[in-house]
Amino acid sequence: MEQTERESRSRFGRARATVRTRLIAGVAVLVPLVVTFLALRLVFQWLDGFAQPLIKGVLGSEEDIPGLGIALTLVVVWVAGILGGNVVGRRVIGQGDDLIAKIPLIRGIYTPVKQFITTLVSPNPRHSFRRVVLAEYPSDGRWILGFATGEMSLPDGKSGCCVFVPTSPNPTTGWMVVFPKDKVQETGLSVEEAMQVIVSGGIVIPEALGRAYVNEDFLPFESPPEAADLPDPPPTPANPPPGA
Repeated sequence: MEQTERESRSRFGRARATVRTRLIAGVAVLVPLVVTFLALRLVFQWLDGFAQPLIKGVLGSEEDIPGLGIALTLVVVWVAGILGGNVVGRRVIGQGDDLIAKIPLIRGIYTPVKQFITTLVSPNPRHSFRRVVLAEYPSDGRWILGFATGEMSLPDGKSGCCVFVPTSPNPTTGWMVVFPKDKVQETGLSVEEAMQVIVSGGIVIPEALGRAYVNEDFLPFESPPEAADLPDPPPTPANPPPGA
C-alpha cells in the first residue's frame, strides 16, 4: 500500500515538473514573438488609420482599401532598413537618437536596448555576437554561457578572449570578462539558441548543451532525482533503548 502511494506521488511529481517546464519554455519562446507582433500591429494600425482617409478622399471612395496598412508597414520597415544602411540615413537616425536621449525616463530604457540589439544583429563580426562560448567562472567547475566579442593581450603576454556574460532573464545587461583563449570552449550554438537558454533561465536547453565537457569527452548530464523518488527516512523508534 505504501509502495503504491509512493509511486503515485512520484508520478504526480514528475508530471507536475514536466508541465511547469513546458509552460515556462513556451513563455520563453512566445514572448519575443508576441512583442514583435504587437509592435508591428501598432505600426500597422497607425499607418492604416492615417492613410485610409487620405486615399479614400483622393479616390472618392467610401470603402476601405484592403491590404493598405500591411503594404505601408512593409514599406516603412524596408525604408528604415535603407536609412540604416547609408550615411545620410544613419545621420538622421543618429539625430533621432540624440533627441530621444534627452528624454529622462525613455533614454534609460531606449539607449541600452538599442545598443544591445545593434550589437546582436550587426553584420560586422568585430562588433557583433557571433560565437557562443562556455568558460569556467568565477571558479573552476562553475561554467557560464556568454558571447565572444573580441580579443586582447593579457598582462602575461597571452592572448585573451573578451566574453560578454548576459544576465538572466534580462540579457540586455551583463558584464564583460576576459579569459585566456585556451580557457574558452566553443559551443556551436547560434545566438538565437543561446538567447533562449538565457531568457528562460536554463529551462530551454538546446541539444548541443545537453552534454558536459569532461576530459575533452562528452558525458550526459544526470538528472537529479525528484523529491518524491527519494527513499523515506528510517523510522524512529517510539521508545529508544536506554543509553542510546
